[in-house]
Amino acid sequence: MQISPSLTNSARAALDHFITQRWLVLGYVVLLTGLFWVPSGSLYTKLYYALMAFPALLGLVIAPRRLAMVVREPVILAFIALAIWLLIGLFWTQSDNSLFKLAKRPLYVFLLFAACALIAGKDERLLLGALRIAAILAGAAALANLLIHLSSNPLASRMIGTGALRNPILTSHVFGFFLTYWLASWLLRDERQTWLPPLLGLPLVAAILATGSRTPLLALTLTCCWMLFMAGKRALYPLAVITLAAGTLAALQPEIWLERGTSLRPQLWNEALRLASEQLWLGQGYGSSFVFNTTQLGYTLSDPHNVELAVLLELGLIGLILWLLMYGLAFLRCLQLRHERQFQLTSALIVYGLCAGLSEGSSFLSRPNENWFIVWIPLALTAALSLAQRQRIITR
Repeated sequence: MQISPSLTNSARAALDHFITQRWLVLGYVVLLTGLFWVPSGSLYTKLYYALMAFPALLGLVIAPRRLAMVVREPVILAFIALAIWLLIGLFWTQSDNSLFKLAKRPLYVFLLFAACALIAGKDERLLLGALRIAAILAGAAALANLLIHLSSNPLASRMIGTGALRNPILTSHVFGFFLTYWLASWLLRDERQTWLPPLLGLPLVAAILATGSRTPLLALTLTCCWMLFMAGKRALYPLAVITLAAGTLAALQPEIWLERGTSLRPQLWNEALRLASEQLWLGQGYGSSFVFNTTQLGYTLSDPHNVELAVLLELGLIGLILWLLMYGLAFLRCLQLRHERQFQLTSALIVYGLCAGLSEGSSFLSRPNENWFIVWIPLALTAALSLAQRQRIITR
């Protein structure tokens, strides 16, 4: 019995519709909100595999032309070059993990790029709508986390959060990502309900303050400075609010905000640069372990607390150049299309993530976790919207 070609094409079209407009959209919302409610990081990763990575791979298989479309996007092409260099570096890495395990990491990120591109390729409003739904849920999650934290002993500890959230610093990255979304939405006057961004942004501000992390406040301040260029003088208002909030909490909890000083970041970065200079061009290899000796601490650290320094240490100057090229291409695209609100929004998310990564988040290429909110999720969103824009030009 032969199957009619038209029937096969119809089934493929139906499957494609389900993948791009249902399966992946659900997966994107779960990726963005899952850390708040999934009980463990392991389950969160498995949900990513099932709801985003696998359907994205399936979507590329049933429509191979899309793969060519995806890899032609400059930001994704730069990531592929970075991933190839990372794989080459595995020949001299000093990691304790298996090479196969490390080699899979770039694939996880590539499938995020592909998933977002497939959604936006059908309709970029689906991708932006899923982001908006996740941001609404994040505001509610911030409020719930605050209530749980306040029911314990809030002045004696820093808030970690529910679900798969692991520590205050990483938690603040996630809340900061969503606060940046609502901040940019308000600045761009992209809301019919002008009260909605402040309403959902306030619990996110309070949640960040409850984590006791100063990095998001610095990143948000620099993002507001960027938005002065993208959105005008209106960005001065949130700058004032952030300054007031930081000052208030410093007065209420000075031991959290003032006694830690610079947390030995300058000494740590200096030690990291010294280690990087030993293998400057090639790096020590992805996944290599490091020991940073800082005499003031009295113990050693293995994390440089800077994304770019981590890239330099592991992938060398060649890897760092490719890393900066990837970001440069993303910024260039946002500037080329700065008259469009979606690129103004995604540029704010990129700036926030880039600034947050200057003092935290050295796990630059990993399975899905909090660090994806300051690196890969903003970049994937930008690349997907860029691809959708190119498609619109071609079809005109």
